Amino acid sequence: MWWLAWRYIWASPRSVVRWLVRLTFLVVALSVAAWIGVASVFNGFAAFLEEVFQRVDPDVRLEGVGLSDSLLQVLRRWSGVEAASGVYERIALLRYGQRQAVVRLRLVDEAYPQVSRVGHQLVLGESFPLDRKGVLIGSGVAVRLALLDPSESPLWMYVIPSGKRLAHYDPEALPHKRVFPQGIFSVQREYDESWVIAAQRDWPEIRGSYDVIELRLRPGRAVEKFLPALKRRLPAGVFAQDMRAQHAGFFRVLAQEKALARIGLAFVLLLTASSAFSTLSTLLLLNRRDWALYQALGATPDQVVGVIGRIVVWLLGVGGGLGILLGTALVASQATFHWAKLRGGEGFLLQHFPVKLAWVDFAWIGLLLGLVGLGLWLYGRYQVYRVSFRAALQGD
Repeated sequence: MWWLAWRYIWASPRSVVRWLVRLTFLVVALSVAAWIGVASVFNGFAAFLEEVFQRVDPDVRLEGVGLSDSLLQVLRRWSGVEAASGVYERIALLRYGQRQAVVRLRLVDEAYPQVSRVGHQLVLGESFPLDRKGVLIGSGVAVRLALLDPSESPLWMYVIPSGKRLAHYDPEALPHKRVFPQGIFSVQREYDESWVIAAQRDWPEIRGSYDVIELRLRPGRAVEKFLPALKRRLPAGVFAQDMRAQHAGFFRVLAQEKALARIGLAFVLLLTASSAFSTLSTLLLLNRRDWALYQALGATPDQVVGVIGRIVVWLLGVGGGLGILLGTALVASQATFHWAKLRGGEGFLLQHFPVKLAWVDFAWIGLLLGLVGLGLWLYGRYQVYRVSFRAALQGD
């Protein structure tokens, strides 16, 4: 029966049927390939941004009240923790000559280089350990200050207790020191335009509970399995976040855009039903004498419907299979040769569209093609059961 169904769609003596079949294969294949290509770009951007954030962000970040040094020491002794660092986060003012910039200051301890990989993102200077009064500055901050030679014009840093009352502070009354830019890093705009990293030992006047505690897990330790156990043992008022939770708003927007793209692609894929419907209608009409003849020779209506169902499977299966092969080949070529470039991406971390295949997209494609096939099969079943034997055999 499978071979019989294939002969009806591919070896039909009627040229109109053969052309309609080829058109259906083409439309379905292009729709499926478009889905795979567009979805892979969203998947690629999400994976790329996760990689960017992982270059700096810890595996786990603790926020809340009571982030004491004793809690930090306990966390360092956990079997799954490779390194833990207590960080003070403050607002600071940098002055360089006549220019100044308000920055997000991170005062870090000696364990911070094992927690964050920001030291690997330097574009100028040296990484950890920090020298006496040395700081690491984001590239965006360095550009705003037009930082050239600190030996000619000193770089001063003022620590501000609260950014809400920035205009009411007298700079000279604030804790301030002359600092030296040890290195300039470039990660992502959010960090490059705001972060300055300094050593806690250079600012002994800032003490007390940490603002955050950051953890790096041992290689092979999954954050998803580590977090539940950690949360059960944390004191009240302390909250743990993984990397995605730290940027929940950003990833939520990205997920919403991907969902909208999937809805649009789903409509495109469902529109292919019109081409398949036209082909199936033509097959049913031009071969209605065959359906009646089969039943006259003893075939049951369900057996005839089985042939129709196999025709539908051939139409959507071959087209969908070709689309999957085409889409996968396009994604693989983009991942290998980077032929689709990002326009206006000069100076960005990425110059081409990142792509990544995801099994969930193939599952969606299979589900939608299955729904289309079910609709076509029900239509074919309805037409078979309403065939008039005499009229069909007489060719009316």
